[in-house]
Amino acid sequence: MKLFQYGGSYGGYCAVLGGVLIHLTLGNLYSFGNMLTYIASYMHQRVSNSVTYSNTVWVNSITTAAQGLFMVLGGFLERAVGPRITCFIGCSLMSGGIMLTYYTINKSLFGVVLSYGLVAGTGIALAYSIPLACGMKWFPESKGLVNGVIVAGFGLGALGSTTFQTQYLNPNNTPPDHNTGYFTSSVILNQVPSLFIALGCVFIVMQYIGIILINKPSVDEEKVNLLKEEGEEERELDEKVVRVDEQRVSVDEERNRKNLRPREILYEKCFYIFWFIYFFNTIAVGYINAMYKTYGLTFIHDDHFVSLVGSLAAIFNAGGRVCWGRLMDHTSFRIAMRLLCIILMLLFASLPITQHLGSKVGFALWLWFIFFTFSGTFVLMPTVVDKAFGARYYAANYGLIFTSQAVSGPLIALLNELMLDSLGYTGCFLTVASLIALNVMLTFLVPDDL
Repeated sequence: MKLFQYGGSYGGYCAVLGGVLIHLTLGNLYSFGNMLTYIASYMHQRVSNSVTYSNTVWVNSITTAAQGLFMVLGGFLERAVGPRITCFIGCSLMSGGIMLTYYTINKSLFGVVLSYGLVAGTGIALAYSIPLACGMKWFPESKGLVNGVIVAGFGLGALGSTTFQTQYLNPNNTPPDHNTGYFTSSVILNQVPSLFIALGCVFIVMQYIGIILINKPSVDEEKVNLLKEEGEEERELDEKVVRVDEQRVSVDEERNRKNLRPREILYEKCFYIFWFIYFFNTIAVGYINAMYKTYGLTFIHDDHFVSLVGSLAAIFNAGGRVCWGRLMDHTSFRIAMRLLCIILMLLFASLPITQHLGSKVGFALWLWFIFFTFSGTFVLMPTVVDKAFGARYYAANYGLIFTSQAVSGPLIALLNELMLDSLGYTGCFLTVASLIALNVMLTFLVPDDL
């Protein structure tokens, strides 16, 4: 693979490793479906019975909304103070927000939304795209693969987080109350606040090691990398000119199309296509991430099993990112994303079958395939943003695409509160499937060269 053949710089490998470590901690986001059951149960029993599974989803929704609002700020901050300081600020906010929840969980759901949702989500936003930008600068010929490896850490993060949460809080596999669906055991509930301190401490150690490792190439090294990448582009463009006589595109014109500033991409049709594709896909991602465990526990009365399924889903989430990245390297964004959306639509539409069958195996397989499939969104989108708009302002440009989560996050929570009781999980899953179907059509609007 080119990653190991090209640019064999020690700094490049350290940057990728540091990025993986940071993303492993940021990937705690994917453990929220597991954490929701414990947060809601604790607050329902100890703080206010008005706190339910439905309204606790707001915590995760505000996390994703904060990512959408503040990721572009991370791009500007990186250009001003560099990748290490930007990651330090972001990681400190993320871990600090989690630890702050030790106090807010005893106050109100709004407090948890602020600490575990807004503060931690802002931290994720600031730190998320910086490792990707550094990795692509070191290995410009293998951007899809490099992005896949780094964001695989994000997908894999829930494996450790979910397992740690469950073993810390419920080592005896005590089931939730059959009548209410909430955990009522004092052994479990007494441990919930301290879990946030433990998680925060583990994360901050991993993050600071990653920050030490992360770096971007020097000006001279980056020039060498770009010259090699441009050499590949020239050969591709020469072939294109031979094939298309009526639309001759020179190398200089193609280069000028790149490195668009954030304000410039707002005039590009592709920006809005990418924005809406990301918007609809993140609705699907956010919903299954928040609700898979509460859905599973409606017919599988085994907390350890459902948590284990969620933990192992992280492996599929991580592995899928590498696979989808390689697929895009060998085909194109429009082909890879279209295939992803078709599969994801079919999986969501058929997920209710697992409840009617009451099957543990069926639930596990469907959830794992969903995580494997949606994971491609988070490697295909950053790669196509770099390809379409250039690498120089990549972090800020990708942050603008991420603003879609500022809308999709709250929308997930609002729709869940309005629809779950009236339509049930089947209605909600079919609604999500219909939204993904819109993305299948949007992929036909993507230019052929992307």
